[in-house]
Order: sequence, then structure tokens, then C-alpha cells
Amino acid sequence: MGEQLPFADGSHSPKWPYAVICLCCVLLVLWLKGPGLLIAAIILVATWSISRMRTTTPEVESLRTSIRLSAEDISDVQKEWAAFLSGADSDSLADRTLTRPALADPDCGDPAIEKFHFEISNANRFLGRLEARLQQSLLTSELETLLKVTDERALDLRETWLSARKAAHRLGPNYKKEL
Repeated sequence: MGEQLPFADGSHSPKWPYAVICLCCVLLVLWLKGPGLLIAAIILVATWSISRMRTTTPEVESLRTSIRLSAEDISDVQKEWAAFLSGADSDSLADRTLTRPALADPDCGDPAIEKFHFEISNANRFLGRLEARLQQSLLTSELETLLKVTDERALDLRETWLSARKAAHRLGPNYKKEL
């Protein structure tokens, strides 16, 4: 899976127009002296303020919202996992100790449970980087790729969570004797 692609540094906006504008401002100052300095300052301030304006299209906002919704799916599994591990209610306690103790054991040798532990730790790191990535100025294609990766991760995590729960239920409370 090309999961590193959406985490490349920055967007791909060209920097050469800024260099051309700066060069023209220098030429204005050299040619017109005092008035050139004033005109160059106005041009540079206008360029800076225009480049800082963020005009987001509805498509970009829609993609960002979709990415956040997929991230919520990942967070939902994390919350279910946290409730399983530390829930104080009787259902959580019974599930953790009597029905599925193997799921709470990070050293359990069952492949489905091992895979879930791996996926949940990856999901924690992924969500930690995701919001910072969404704060950057991204192209539509980068957002589409990020949405695809987030959707895949959410689906994989949900599937591994359910598989691990089934495997832990199958192993039962005396799972260490069977392995």
C-alpha cells in the first residue's frame, strides 16, 4: 500500500513566480530609486497577502470532511479497544476476563490477534500525523489519495478488530493451554 505518498512534504505549488516578482521589484528599486522602493513594497505586500489567502473549493472541503469521517471510523475502533481494555462496567470486565482474555494479551500467538495489535498501533501513529497533514495546503489529488489511504486503514482496522474478537472468543478463557 502506498501509505507514504500522502505524507510527502508540502504541496507542489511552483516557487519560480515569487522569484520573478522579487527580481522585478529589485529592478524597480534600481531604476526608480525612492518611488521604485515604494512601488516594490506595495507589490511585495500584495503578493504576500494574496499568497496567504486560502480559497478552498467545495470539493476540497468535501474531501477534508470525508477524510475526517474515515478517521472517526478508526477512532471508533480505538474507543472500542480502550473500552475493552479498561472498561469498568460488568460487560467489559466479563468480556476481558471470561470471554476474550487472549485479545488483551499482546503476547498471544494467534495470527488474527497479533495482526490486530499491529494494526491498532499503526492506527494510533496514523491518526497522530493525519490532522497535521490536513492543516497543510494540499492539492485535490493529494487529498483524494489521503482519503483512499484513510478509508483502507479504517476498513482494515475494523476487519482485524472483528477477526481478533472472533479468534479470542474461539480461544476462550484457557487460551494459554491451547497454544
